[in-house]
Amino acid sequence: MHASEGVKSHRDLIAGLIFVAIAAGFAFEASNYDMGRAIRMGPGFIPMTLAILLAILGIAIIVSGMKKDERVERTPVPWKGILLILAALVIFGEFGSLLGLVPVVFIGTAIVALASARNTVVSALSIALCMSALCWLVFKVGLGITLPTFGPLLTFS
Repeated sequence: MHASEGVKSHRDLIAGLIFVAIAAGFAFEASNYDMGRAIRMGPGFIPMTLAILLAILGIAIIVSGMKKDERVERTPVPWKGILLILAALVIFGEFGSLLGLVPVVFIGTAIVALASARNTVVSALSIALCMSALCWLVFKVGLGITLPTFGPLLTFS
């Protein structure tokens, strides 16, 4: 018997634990806001619902990892992808109100799309354009959020 045979999926266990930890953090923060009811949602309702769904997903991944046997293979850490996704999150959080909804979604989506080795610059820009249009339709037209379409850094008066 090879030393790595019969080992539970450590990747799945760690990923599931990370999902549950992130969900716990979001649930803790969402608990500071009014939940409201399903018919009249408060500002904490959607974050709490998403945190619960993320925790359920994390638990499902943990259970799946405990049932699965896999051979341990060392693969390189995808640093490029990790750094690009973190950069997109920082840009979205820090510059959302300054750039506005459409530019920040475009930039963030383009950066995240480039984190995949399968995407080209053209495909990343296409994905970003489609996501920006979709977010504008859903959040500005449909829900009427207060984040400006184009922020003060891009307003020329």
